[in-house]
Amino acid sequence: MLHGVSLRGHWWLSPSIVGLLCALSTRWLPAQAPSFAAERYHNVVVEHDVEIPMRDGVLLRATLYRPDAPGRFPAILYRTPYGKDSHLRRNEFPGKAVRRGYLVFVVDVRGRYRSDGVFRAYLQERADGYDTIEWVARHPRSDGRVGTYGGSYPGYVQWLALAEGPPHLATAVPDMTPTSSHHFFYMGGAFSHTWYEWFMPLILPDLRRRANDRAGPWEVDSAYAQWVPVRRRWYAFRPLIDVPLLREHAPYFYDWLTHPDSSAWWGFANVESEFHRMSAPILTVSGWFDNTYGTVGAVRGFNGIRRHGGSEAAREHSKLVLGPWKHTSITVHTVKTGSKNFGQSAGLDFDDLLLRWFDQRLKGIDTGIDDEPPVWIFVMGDNEWRFERSWPPANAETRALYFHSGGAAQTAAGNGHLSWTLPADEPADEYTFDPRLPVWDSHFEDAGPFDQAAVEAREDVLVFTSDPLESDLEVTGEIEAILYVSSDALDTDFAVMVTDVHPDGASYNVLGPEAGYLRMRYREGYDRQRLMEPGEVYQIRVGHMLTSNVFKRGHRIRVHITSSRAPHFDPNPNTGTPIATEQRLIKARQRVYHDARRPSHLLLPVAPRR
Repeated sequence: MLHGVSLRGHWWLSPSIVGLLCALSTRWLPAQAPSFAAERYHNVVVEHDVEIPMRDGVLLRATLYRPDAPGRFPAILYRTPYGKDSHLRRNEFPGKAVRRGYLVFVVDVRGRYRSDGVFRAYLQERADGYDTIEWVARHPRSDGRVGTYGGSYPGYVQWLALAEGPPHLATAVPDMTPTSSHHFFYMGGAFSHTWYEWFMPLILPDLRRRANDRAGPWEVDSAYAQWVPVRRRWYAFRPLIDVPLLREHAPYFYDWLTHPDSSAWWGFANVESEFHRMSAPILTVSGWFDNTYGTVGAVRGFNGIRRHGGSEAAREHSKLVLGPWKHTSITVHTVKTGSKNFGQSAGLDFDDLLLRWFDQRLKGIDTGIDDEPPVWIFVMGDNEWRFERSWPPANAETRALYFHSGGAAQTAAGNGHLSWTLPADEPADEYTFDPRLPVWDSHFEDAGPFDQAAVEAREDVLVFTSDPLESDLEVTGEIEAILYVSSDALDTDFAVMVTDVHPDGASYNVLGPEAGYLRMRYREGYDRQRLMEPGEVYQIRVGHMLTSNVFKRGHRIRVHITSSRAPHFDPNPNTGTPIATEQRLIKARQRVYHDARRPSHLLLPVAPRR
């Protein structure tokens, strides 16, 4: 077993194991040396464009990797919109799995690359997922046991298939992916504007090729090169509903825009009411700097299936892994994310973890993985892995960190302050939000911890900073901001970011890029819109801020508050009208209150130290 010591409910890797991890170039060690002599298959047979019929007669096509040996084998399935051939060129896992004694099917989803049909993102993936899994289980070389893996879109399709309850699905590994529409298409009630970054370079080229449309590039690299110089112009285009970019090849995009509320319409993308139908244990993985839907989806999916899963195996054996990674960035060599170096232990040999998982779930081999606690987290600052029994950790204590100022908290040079002491009579802080000049995340293509100096120098950003810490402070769990706010607008947004200020003054975000965002019309829930009364003070709760970070002695805790985060979210026009059809953009005067009656504060899940 991977040795550790129990410390106040935590399981920490012992120093000897940490040293061994480093010596092995960050390779993730199995919990124990397998007590079996696993047969290895050295020759791999590749079958191209294997046809898989769907219930409506549409043919999907797969590449099958299998051992060059007689017999039947458990099957592993990967379903992708990004091209099965591209996946096989860039990834070694299929070959590794075949040599371990698995069939591996890599499938183009409906309407993509080699598969027939019309691609409608996510809309067809429930039924197609079920049909593909059951067809794979019946394949003459399959022993009937099927597992799935993949991240982002290939992760979401696994949740959607799980919700259909395919009887031969034995396990799934959905990583860096959501479980619900309104933690994805809409986060905090605001539309996820970076869909443009997905459609324009990644999805449209193949759709143009299939339609023989020569109005734009057919290759991803060419499409990206064409998109980058013009994207700022398209992000500023209003009204959203009239953007012409996707009208021909992705008309369903405009349906997303015209259904901003959480409702039954989004059933094709939501699984959180269907965990009871999921009988297969899952391993779900994300990163602290993943697109926030991935982190939120991982913990909501893990907790949902552990509490409500349709079998004892799903409830008892599902696992969660959270590391210091950005979206789809997990490698054995990952040491640096953004501007921060997290050390040699930050990498993960994900292929090795997958093989351990599938050996346990599909072959019944005791790899020791079921003996380990169900939650594995990387604690930043300490830069160590730790096992937990639950998420969030049961022994974290919620502490309130209060906002203070003399009424001039604009920019990091202002007088905004954080302390554990309740405020007394203090003036509110004000700023003007102009949606024509939103805060722009210059690192949106390379998420991770970056110095926020440029953001914190803006006059439309309030900054509150603690004194240097006298001892290490670990924050592990979901941070929430309880804010008392008003505006002269009928609707507006509030964005919260928490940072770790180092002794040299650099202010590094400890959260993912979409964390801590709320559109005010959805302050009472995503299924209803409630406009504001100008000047009225509202208490709001801003969440989805998941992290595990040790603020070291001498460091300071900082929070900054503003009203936009482009291009992640469409800047609120502040008019209170339907946002998709609004062309006007007006300024909003915002206030944040922190006095004895209205004590705005952070709620920090503080973990006891070793």
